[in-house]
Parts: sequence; structure tokens; C-alpha cells
Amino acid sequence: MSKVVLDAIGGDHGAKECISGVALALRKGFVRPDQIVLTGPRAEVVAAMRAQNLTESVLVIDAPDILTDTDSPTDAARKKPRNSIMLGVQELREGRAGAFVSAGSTGTVVAAATLGLGCLEGIRRPAIGAIIQGEKNPFLLLDVGANPQPKVHHLAQYALMGSAYYQGTFGVAEPKVGILNIGSEELKGNPLVREARALMKQMPIHFHGNIEGIELFSGDCHVVVTDGFTGNVVLKVSEGLAEYLLRMVFGLMQKVGVEPQKMGAVKQGIMPRLDFTEYGGALLLGVNGCVTICHGRSTAPAFANAIRFAIRAVDAKVNEHIVQAARAYETPQA
Repeated sequence: MSKVVLDAIGGDHGAKECISGVALALRKGFVRPDQIVLTGPRAEVVAAMRAQNLTESVLVIDAPDILTDTDSPTDAARKKPRNSIMLGVQELREGRAGAFVSAGSTGTVVAAATLGLGCLEGIRRPAIGAIIQGEKNPFLLLDVGANPQPKVHHLAQYALMGSAYYQGTFGVAEPKVGILNIGSEELKGNPLVREARALMKQMPIHFHGNIEGIELFSGDCHVVVTDGFTGNVVLKVSEGLAEYLLRMVFGLMQKVGVEPQKMGAVKQGIMPRLDFTEYGGALLLGVNGCVTICHGRSTAPAFANAIRFAIRAVDAKVNEHIVQAARAYETPQA
């Protein structure tokens, strides 16, 4: 099993939740102590490790440069090169680890991974792919934030990557690929979507066609392609709506006197399908390495599951499947 590098101070809660997630992953057997590498300011990370009684076998790489909300990806690379994200990506680039996990700035992680690792053969722009549990099947939504203004051929490559990823990860021989649009008709959508749709029809994928937002959560379409701006809005609105509905439904159940045991049984059945922490993070598809991006608000369970998710992605040889698909079909210019 490859080593996993975790950005120990990425996210809204600093080292506390990250290290708690590591401790949880170790207790659940997702990973061994010698397979975890932590990046961050040594004193802060070690203090958080002591609070969790972690053993000395967990390696800490000192990253003294602290990134703030005002630091751009360029600032991170040029002015603060010894930050937890850059040093984590460096471990992948130099072959000392197989995966990197971070809840830090998405823009900085994408930039560091793209520049530090390079894109896979045949791929021009990476995309963040989020797995969401649909009614019938899980579906992959990409891009959810790496590239807000893609070109037509970028969307076409997202379709190729998404199909290869889904096929290799879930074992579906011909996953259905759709493009998110405002209607099912051929002429609907802006020029970007219409041109990308025409291109995808020529590709060696099982192209489903346009898919409207109302169809997303049926799970009928295994891979849904969109630009990074739209995808990010869809993802966060979906998560916010799910949390709102859960609060409302369980609040009403409690109000009308549903027994706590029955409420617990319902929660146990529904939370794994709606809670983003079940996957922990989303893969940055298209870079020459396994990079998992987590929500900034991630807590210990999300980090633990992100570690498990990253290991599974490495074992599933996601990048090999993408390269094979890219080699088999060269995306033409629109």
C-alpha cells in the first residue's frame, strides 16, 4: 500500500480535526501509522498528535510557511514555497508517496498539482470529480471547481476521464455520460454546451445526451459533465439542501414524538447516502498523481474517509485507466 500525505493544517479547523481524522483512520484500520505522512508547522502538528496519543511512527514534514485566505496560488508558489500543500505535492512528484489529501484552498491545490505533477498524457486540463449517491447508482459530477471557464475540448476530455474513472472504479462496462444542460432538446444551452455535446457524440463513450438538473439524483446517468463554476454551485446547493431537509425532517419527527430508537434507525439508513463525509473528498482527475480535495469545513470523519478514498483510488489505478482512454482517442479541436 502506498503512503498517503495529508495536509495537516488545511481546512477551517486547523490541525485538530485533521489529526483527529488520522487517529480515526488508524483505529478503523484504513491505514497503518507508517503509511501516513503529515505536512504542516511541526510544533502545531506534533501538539495535535500528542492530544490524540499518536505514535512516533507517523512522519511529520515541517512546513513553516502558513497560507492565509488572501494568498493566491501564485503567492503560495513564489512567496511561501515551504507550505503544507507545495511540500505535500512534492512528496508525490518525487515518488515517496502515492496520494495527497488536502482541505486547503482548492485553487492552490489545483495549481500546485497541475504545475508540480503535470497533466496525464493526452489531458490538457484537470477536473475535480465528486462522487454523489444517486437514487439508483452513484454518479460522478465533474468539474466541481478546478476550471470555471473551460473550452469545448476540455469538457470533451472530462467526459473521457469520467467514463474511464467510473468504469475502473465501479466496474460498469459502459457508464452513461451526460452533459448538464437547461433542457433535453438538441438546440438548448449556450454555445459551449452545444459544441461540447456535438463533440461528445463522436467519442467512444456511451453518451446519454443532455441531462437536466432535475434528473441528476436519479442516478440513471453515471457521469455528468459541466464547467467548474456550475458544478461547484450544484454541489454546494445539493449539500446545503440535504442538510436543511435532514434538520427539518428529524426536527418534525422529534416534535411529533417518534421514538429515539426509530429515529436512530432512520438516520443510520439515510446518512451514508446524503453525508459528504462518507467519501471525504473529490479526486483531481487528469494530473499525474492521486490528489484528493476535501471541503474546508471537513471534520475528523471526513478526513478519515478521505484517506481511505485516496488509497482506494491508488489501488484502482484510476490514472492508468484515464491514460489508456486518452491514448485510444485523441480529442479533436472543436
